[in-house]
Amino acid sequence: MLIGIDVGGTKTHIRLGDRRGAGDLDLRVPTSSWLSGRALHDANSVAALLGLLHDADADPHAALAVGAHGCDTEQQVEAFRAALAAQHGGPVLVVNDALLVGPAAGVDDFVGVIIGTGSIVVSRDAAGRTVSAGGHGWMIADPGSAPALTREAAKAVARRADRGLPPDELGLALMAAFEVADPNELPLALTLRADMHGWARSAPLVFDAAAAGSSDAAATITAAAAELAEQIAHVLARGAVAEAVIAAGGVIVNQPPLQDELRRALARRGVHLPMRVLDGDPVAGAVALARQLDRAAHDAASARQAHASSTS
Repeated sequence: MLIGIDVGGTKTHIRLGDRRGAGDLDLRVPTSSWLSGRALHDANSVAALLGLLHDADADPHAALAVGAHGCDTEQQVEAFRAALAAQHGGPVLVVNDALLVGPAAGVDDFVGVIIGTGSIVVSRDAAGRTVSAGGHGWMIADPGSAPALTREAAKAVARRADRGLPPDELGLALMAAFEVADPNELPLALTLRADMHGWARSAPLVFDAAAAGSSDAAATITAAAAELAEQIAHVLARGAVAEAVIAAGGVIVNQPPLQDELRRALARRGVHLPMRVLDGDPVAGAVALARQLDRAAHDAASARQAHASSTS
């Protein structure tokens, strides 16, 4: 058996598969259902996550690969890996969730871009070191993410009001969503409801308003794409080795306008790698990594056995 897990900011996707890639079993749960507090490596969180595997009759000695939102530094990756290894009987690998998209797409060298509840750009250099940009949090950064789109759209509504102009389709939609009668009340309404998921729920309104002709909404989407393209360019300039940009996450997958804007923004930046939007689940990349981990563990065990036989 192989175990792959994709830990997102909103949901956790677990996939159990066999070594031949058949017989997959999928389980999706809210990340909040097992994550205690903020630390992925919290012992209680890890026990709850592994408890889900036990409930699904997973092999406690199977190779386990996890891609996790929030594992943005080598220290965070190692802390989560060590916590899992302390409670799981098989080999364990942990990576940032953006590094699942390449294996899921069958691409070895790539820039992974996650744009969903949060956003981040991650790749590896020629030495295998992780190179990343973004991922700094929904309140101040994470361009293109659902909460960030709502935040930047509200700023556009406020700027329009500052110019003495009436709200357009974007302003009217956000005012209705946050139950205010005046665009000048919108910033305070967002502040009082400063919640990642609360802000994220209004992101589709930005795309709806752009489709209805809102120049502010269109500009918000274009600016998000430009910032994401800048982050991709930064990662490449820092030595990332890539043959493609692979994007995944709820926002980019479900919003073709953002896909189109990001492609245009990359071209303006001089980044001419093909960009693909993952058409499957990123957890498939976790299973692919678990397969590599299982093979490496099997080869190491075989080498140890051969050495023992030769010296006996």
